[in-house]
Amino acid sequence: MKIMDWWQRARGSFWFVPLICLVTAVILAQGMVALDSRLSEDFSSPWTAWVYRVGIDGSRSMLSAIGTSMLAVAATAFSITISVVVTASATYGPRLVGNFMSDRGNQAVLGIFVATFVYALMVLRTIRSADEQNGLPSFVPHLAVNLAILMAVANAVVLVWFIHHIATSVRVETLAHGVRENFRSVVDRMHPAEVPENIVHTEALQIGGGLVNSESVGFITSIDFSGLCSVAASNDAVVEVLPRVGDHVLPHEPLVRVWPESKADDIGGAVRRNFRVGNSRSAWQDTRYAEQQVLELAVRALSPGTNDPYTAVNSIEEVACGITMAVSRPAPGNTMLSDDTARIHYGTVGLDEIVDMPFDQIRPYALDHVMVLTALIDLGTRIKAASIHDGVDARVRRNVETLMEDLRASKPNPHDLRQVEAHLELRRSDLARAEESD
Repeated sequence: MKIMDWWQRARGSFWFVPLICLVTAVILAQGMVALDSRLSEDFSSPWTAWVYRVGIDGSRSMLSAIGTSMLAVAATAFSITISVVVTASATYGPRLVGNFMSDRGNQAVLGIFVATFVYALMVLRTIRSADEQNGLPSFVPHLAVNLAILMAVANAVVLVWFIHHIATSVRVETLAHGVRENFRSVVDRMHPAEVPENIVHTEALQIGGGLVNSESVGFITSIDFSGLCSVAASNDAVVEVLPRVGDHVLPHEPLVRVWPESKADDIGGAVRRNFRVGNSRSAWQDTRYAEQQVLELAVRALSPGTNDPYTAVNSIEEVACGITMAVSRPAPGNTMLSDDTARIHYGTVGLDEIVDMPFDQIRPYALDHVMVLTALIDLGTRIKAASIHDGVDARVRRNVETLMEDLRASKPNPHDLRQVEAHLELRRSDLARAEESD
């Protein structure tokens, strides 16, 4: 879990892929120069006749031009990326900035440009003129220089692709697709289709036990439940995790409750090491945050300054993918076993929260938009059709009834009210026919 947590933070950072490209460029440059040093200077052989030969001064000028231009292009690409991030943050919300920073395309483009600069620099330093005083012959790594030329040509193609990619990445469809996939991924992890045998559902533990308090301030971004279970099992203790992933904690606020109480101080340090606390929330284990990112597009689109109900409808349609996946699977367990003994009890994100969130967060801003209201009704219909849990149907009905009550209380245009009511009756009829056919 710790390795996976580190990997998620590393791959989500903007420096990870460029660093790999930079190291690769150094190794490639050293390898090509070493290969050149072992080749004969006689290029009449059919194996080396294709190599384009440039003199010492020509090679230096060419590599200098490639290195200088690639560094300038890398700076331009970085500036464009930052500009897009700032624009997206102001338009779609600052919480979506992480999606741009973790975009593999942006990282790869910057990495390729920087790698080409480093490669040209590393090869340039190996070119030397003849030194009669020390008896050193001249040396030009022809293969390495030819590869630098090919890399420069490839960089021109990458630059054209980058302009297309960065223009596409700010489209609302692209943003919605990205946050939708994040939501589906976290639902797949936290609501698996097959619940592991060592995870079951139990009632809340009794009051009491010893408390282990936090020593950090911030959001809980992930919890290593397996690590906590190992700590509890090795100390013959039972641990109840009090906050959930995504909750904000302060120093001296309780993280877990431990039974027997006397062991709380003994395992406190080991327990804290299994909690990751950061300055911002992460969608890796936080189902609520992943769903909120999708819904934020809708909420911002319905603000008076934006007034874009089409984007709100798109967001509602996208969030349906993750919600229907969650309600079509068994409820996740809240207790982890070790040797058939309950060791870890923790809170989960219930289906009621997942189902309620789009209605509760979008409804206050959607009463003036018929298309958004009908999209919410369609969402409820899709959730009911996909659910295997009895309580979900009642939850959807309550949300739709609340939606209609708020709409009537807002005294809308009679035509708009009739449209929404007609759409609701149509969806009820469709769902009833589907249930009869089943």
